[in-house]
Amino acid sequence: MARRTTRLSPERLHELARVGAQTMLERLRAEITSIVRMLPGLEGGSAVSPPAPVERVKRRRRRMSAAGRRAIAAAQRARWAKVRKAAKQASRKRKGMSAANQKAASERMKKYWAERRKAKTTG
Repeated sequence: MARRTTRLSPERLHELARVGAQTMLERLRAEITSIVRMLPGLEGGSAVSPPAPVERVKRRRRRMSAAGRRAIAAAQRARWAKVRKAAKQASRKRKGMSAANQKAASERMKKYWAERRKAKTTG
């Protein structure tokens, strides 16, 4: 079966679209009316009232005595002293050589380098 095509002018097409939209709008309004009849609390807004604002209880701020602050400060100073002491012990310098040992090492190195220079020149 051949399909029949008709050419519609832009004005006619616009008119048909407007009529279709009006029909759809009427259907939606009828549906809204029926829903409102079934649930009367929905008309004009929400059926549930907004929750009442909760009052916050203002708590009293605790005050610390001067003696308490001093005790905490002293404890913190003691903690830091302990940390510093541990760090100082960890980074202790190694014990150096005695003067006699330094002199002996110096003589050995002088002898070593003298031999190296001699071997290079005779090479």
